[in-house]
This record gives sequence, C-alpha cells and structure tokens, in this order.
Amino acid sequence: MPQILVRFSQRGFGYPSGRREEMAKIEGERVVNFVSNDVETWIQHGDEMMAVGDPVKAVEFYEKALESDTNSAKAWHNKANALEALGNHQEALRCYDVALMCDPGDAECWYNKGVALKIIGRSNEGSNCINKGINIAMGHDSK
Repeated sequence: MPQILVRFSQRGFGYPSGRREEMAKIEGERVVNFVSNDVETWIQHGDEMMAVGDPVKAVEFYEKALESDTNSAKAWHNKANALEALGNHQEALRCYDVALMCDPGDAECWYNKGVALKIIGRSNEGSNCINKGINIAMGHDSK
C-alpha cells in the first residue's frame, strides 16, 4: 500500500478547526486537489481578503459561501461589508436586507446597514437602523 501524504495549501491562511480550502493528497506522483464547499471556510477566506485590503476577492469568496448556503446571514452580511468598502452602497444595502431576513436579531448588521444608509443621504432611516442595532445589542429589542 502506498504511503499517503496530506499537504495543505501554501497560502499560509489559518482556518478554524484545521479546515482548508485546498488540500493536496499525494499518492506516488499524482496530486489531487480538493475544494471545500463549507460555508464557514469560504467566509473565512473572504474575511482574510478583507483583512489584507482586497474587498473584490472577498466578495468572490462570500459569493462562494452563498452558493453553498443561500441562507447564511453571516455570508450576506460580510458580502455587504465588502461591497461597502468598494463603494457599492446600493448592492450592499440589498445584501444587508437579505442578511437581516435570515437573522433579524443581528445587531451589527442593523448598525452597518444604518451607516450605509447615512452614507447615501438617507439619514433618518440610517439613524433608525443604527438605533435598532444598539437596542438589540443592549438586549432591549430582539426583532
């Protein structure tokens, strides 16, 4: 039986619970790449791209996460944040709305949506969303 060596991507990314987007399994001379469809792994990739200042690549990873789970509030929220960083406020607002349909109790998402609304001049709506986020975070509002 040939010895099997498992090698992780050389990208240097750290992943929770040892997950990796790409793994190479070497059997003799043959290399087989495996690509994870795990939502949290794709989100982690997107977060890492945001951390290094590449929101375009981050959006791509968040979209991969959403291909795996269209109801991932975290993926929608993080995609909205990346779109905000790119100045695409209208699309970001659409993503915040979907995230909030998936998880209406996400205080940070309400807050971020409020900031996006204020940026495009919808101050009253923005203030309402920010206040809702603060109230949820303080335990005064769960809806």
